[in-house]
Amino acid sequence: MNLVCFDTETTGLDVQKEHIIQLSLVKFDTDNWSIIDQRDWYILPEGEFSIPAEAEAVHHISKEFLLEHGVSLRSVYDDLVAFTKGCNMLSYNGNGYDAPILHYNLKRIGKDFDFDGRTWFDALLLERIHTEGKVDENGERLRNNLTSAYTRYYGHPFEGAHNSLDDVLATIEVFKAQIANHGWEWACRDEFGFICFDRWLTKRGNYYYLTQGAHKNESIESMVRIDRSYLEWIVDKCPNTDEQTRDIIGPYIGRKKPIAKSQEPIAPKSPSRGKKRPKGTLSDADLSLF
Repeated sequence: MNLVCFDTETTGLDVQKEHIIQLSLVKFDTDNWSIIDQRDWYILPEGEFSIPAEAEAVHHISKEFLLEHGVSLRSVYDDLVAFTKGCNMLSYNGNGYDAPILHYNLKRIGKDFDFDGRTWFDALLLERIHTEGKVDENGERLRNNLTSAYTRYYGHPFEGAHNSLDDVLATIEVFKAQIANHGWEWACRDEFGFICFDRWLTKRGNYYYLTQGAHKNESIESMVRIDRSYLEWIVDKCPNTDEQTRDIIGPYIGRKKPIAKSQEPIAPKSPSRGKKRPKGTLSDADLSLF
């Protein structure tokens, strides 16, 4: 099977507002883990942009460098689509960050990408499953950033962290080790078939679940009965809600004609159910990757 592993470097962490400034993709064969082809572009954003000093300190990409060496995302779009055509995708936290920011950067220039109909393997999510409940020799919870995961499998850190091409190559090696240790059946999960651009939802089987907030891990079906007003807030008032999430939740709260009635049972309330987060806020995504 051919997979495309991808990664980005960006001007910041807000997937809806920040710019991609490096985009790297490597196509490889999972039968023998050989590299087939690769793309590595420094992206010059269209219009005005800035790179905060703290971001530049991480990836060492300056505005001056981009003005001299960068190409527009628009100019590489056709190659991006052709390079990834028919391939499933791999990343390290790409489902929570790199795929959404790619969506919003393409949307900003009037372009789209075929996010549906693919499997989006995320080695970070797999590593969290692998290390759940485990501690190091000091009794500290194991870290799951890319450098830590790579070091765990290979006994030394990889070179070039925070260069997206080097991160891609390291991700492939981590994924290779995950498959060797646990197998393909373990790595193939329902949630890898769906990308939520605003990071509100995940999909397991035929059901959507919240991924953050006071009702994290609750299904939409259950939320209609537990706290319908919370869904109404996500759809009507949350400033970061994407059209994709509105289209999914809307039918359940009467914004559109319901598609079908689910027979899923109501999930039991968690002990923390009574504690609600303030309206108008979003929980921080886990973006401490390196």
